[in-house]
Amino acid sequence: MAGRARPILILSIDGGGARGLIPVQVLYLIEHEAGIGIRETFDFFAGVSTGALIASYCAVGEGSLEVLAKTSYSSDNMSRIFDKSVWDKMLGRMQNQPKYDGVNKRQYLEEVLATVRINDIADKHLLVIAYDFINRELVTFKNRRGHDASYNPTLAEICDAATAAPTLYPPVPTTDLYSRWLVDGALAINDPSLCAISEALAMGYDIEQIWMLSMGTGRPVHDMSQEQQDQIGMASRDWGIVGWVTNGLLDHMLSASSAVSAHQCQQLLGDRYLRIDGTLPRALMKLDETTPAYVRNLRAHADIWYTANLKQIRLLLDSFQASRGHVASISASTR
Repeated sequence: MAGRARPILILSIDGGGARGLIPVQVLYLIEHEAGIGIRETFDFFAGVSTGALIASYCAVGEGSLEVLAKTSYSSDNMSRIFDKSVWDKMLGRMQNQPKYDGVNKRQYLEEVLATVRINDIADKHLLVIAYDFINRELVTFKNRRGHDASYNPTLAEICDAATAAPTLYPPVPTTDLYSRWLVDGALAINDPSLCAISEALAMGYDIEQIWMLSMGTGRPVHDMSQEQQDQIGMASRDWGIVGWVTNGLLDHMLSASSAVSAHQCQQLLGDRYLRIDGTLPRALMKLDETTPAYVRNLRAHADIWYTANLKQIRLLLDSFQASRGHVASISASTR
């Protein structure tokens, strides 16, 4: 198949719960400090879990990244979304129900995404990943493409399903005629980059025409001695369901799938791929911590990641624009 005329630039954003503040803050700084418009620059937005909200917000383009970074991902607002009752605080994931009922999450999504439906997005591409745990199928919501978005759900419904992390939130039923029961797409893959590349290929782009900025939400720093690692390793041999869940099973799954996706994307795209991710102290790896101190620390790390990666970001975007300009000049010369 002959490729499309112009290269395509994809912004892909991982899941990570409250740690979604990091890519949001980096994107805000790219706009506010570097003067690079996010929605104007990227053609395709892809997200999983908290990244689904960010990608959808960017694709719609009706709000500012400053509001998303400073208000939506503030300690107050995230505390509302991760609303802990007395029993939540006492029992955490030890209780026999989801940690949160998801009511405030859905209400917030309806506030920030209004009544926009996925097929209302006409000038950008959007991909959101969820998971049908009953039929064990990956669910891909794409504007104006594919079966899963054919009933044209609201972005609030899509993001509610895409952020329904098992043990934290209950599954979300779709409003399609034949309803699916969906959970967080991170259960299948936490980094949507590889899925976005596959979608771009299906849309008719050649692999050489695909460029990508992929944004992670952190991985734990290697700060343990061998003795500490051995202690945890020995203890883990006695963990059952409760032991693994209370020791971060969900986050381990997120980290593992992100690592696989990042490796494959690097192999496929080479210099046309940039991954922004970094290490965090283990105390900052929690998915649902929302204290002011925790949020300040996440924001501080985001500022560091931005500074450390700005040169590479500019290089990627400049190279992409040069490639697009080269294609345009060839097209003009052949007319």
